[in-house]
Amino acid sequence: MEDFIDALDDEDLAERLAIAISGRGAFRRFKDVLGRHPGELEAWYAFSDDRQSGRARAWLAAAGCSPSVTGRPSST
Repeated sequence: MEDFIDALDDEDLAERLAIAISGRGAFRRFKDVLGRHPGELEAWYAFSDDRQSGRARAWLAAAGCSPSVTGRPSST
């Protein structure tokens, strides 16, 4: 969440989010603040999904797994 906040251009929103993530219930407060900014909420979900995918790929790579390249199924 901190990395997302650091990347925001809106300093007021960034400050409110930084306050929201302190203490218990941080994720809920974070999402509540972002809920008032639908575009930023979508950006958060995209950011979060990307980070989670990256961690999963890193974990798989560390476990010795590598992707196999296959052709896309043809649409007929």
